Amino acid sequence: MSERRTFGLALGAMMAVQMLTAMLQQSVPVMAPVAAPALGLAKQDVGYYTALTFLGANFSAVAGGIMAARWGAVRTSQVALGTCGLALVLFGSAWLPLIVLASWLMGIGYGPATPASSQVLSRLTPPRFANLVFSIKQTGVPLGYVLAGLVVPLLVTLWTWQIAAVALGGGCIVLAGALEPLRGRLDVERHGTAPPLGRAIRGFFDPVVAVWRHPVMRRLALVSFVFASTQVSVIAFLVVYLEDDLGFSLVDAGLLLAVGTACGAVGRIAWGLLADATARPLLVLAGLAAGMTAASLLLAAAQPGWSFGAVAAVAALAGITMVGWNGVYFAEIARQAPPGLAGTMTGGATFFTYSGPLIVPPLFSLLLGWFGSFALNYALAAAASAAAGLVLWRLHERGRTGSPAVAPKGVTPG
Repeated sequence: MSERRTFGLALGAMMAVQMLTAMLQQSVPVMAPVAAPALGLAKQDVGYYTALTFLGANFSAVAGGIMAARWGAVRTSQVALGTCGLALVLFGSAWLPLIVLASWLMGIGYGPATPASSQVLSRLTPPRFANLVFSIKQTGVPLGYVLAGLVVPLLVTLWTWQIAAVALGGGCIVLAGALEPLRGRLDVERHGTAPPLGRAIRGFFDPVVAVWRHPVMRRLALVSFVFASTQVSVIAFLVVYLEDDLGFSLVDAGLLLAVGTACGAVGRIAWGLLADATARPLLVLAGLAAGMTAASLLLAAAQPGWSFGAVAAVAALAGITMVGWNGVYFAEIARQAPPGLAGTMTGGATFFTYSGPLIVPPLFSLLLGWFGSFALNYALAAAASAAAGLVLWRLHERGRTGSPAVAPKGVTPG
């Protein structure tokens, strides 16, 4: 098989996995307006689901880099997709103890997809196209959100939320098996770069420590904490906010979610192109931080009388900025990683990224419970995004690349 065909196959497969895992993860918040009352929960309790999800994702993302080095990107992706599917099937049980387990299990499946895809694509991608390729690959996440916003409300309306959950989860378990023929073509790095399993377990947090010790990676990782918490908090609560506070129907709220996240998919490609064309990825990320700040302030100012078009415009701005940053960010992390260890270092960086959605959405829920105000939460998100933008601007102005990243202990670049 030619290198070009192998590259296209890898990009398409990894993008599809990220799209499907993101769709399953976002399906629960989309179902929340219907499912939460049936379970005796408040709609804003979706923040606790998000926290449980990223509690699992935080650790499985680190493990995902190790898994990708040991098993290969395709096998790791199969495990990720099958685990997310199983979690959604358990969610359809409508039994609260299983739903708590399913929330954590969803994160266990969601975490490995990004480091697994970074492992294979960093090997196959020409450096001059890195930002674009990683941005295209990362469009799988907002496209998954688009699918959740369009498909889940329709399935809930046609059937019930329980049947919709089981059908979506079961279908993705089947799709995980369909990836098996790709293993022989893409999983060629699964020997030589992985430590023995016992050493990998003992050194589980070594990739996190390696990221923290690298000056630029550390700052980027902390910025990603802010960006990810803003993205997930806004997206996870958007349907509830639009239905409860602004008076839209579940279907219209899902459509607005789809509009915003579709713009995020376009944005990821556009920002990747811009970062490659200008060779200034940090400046591009700083500009996105400014856009996140503006979008958060507009969401805080939204009123029930606003038209569908006006809210769609705000959702589009939120999507193109809050959802559009990931490809440029992960390309920069992969660029600074030791050769052959992009997946491992991406897993370490993703630990910080996923810590934001682990910590912030429960605080979002608590503040909603105390003050009943989405506007306050969005104003706080605007302040955090502005601070992150300042950090990125200073990094860009200094023009620092930092010292070369050091491979985690016991892991030899292949």
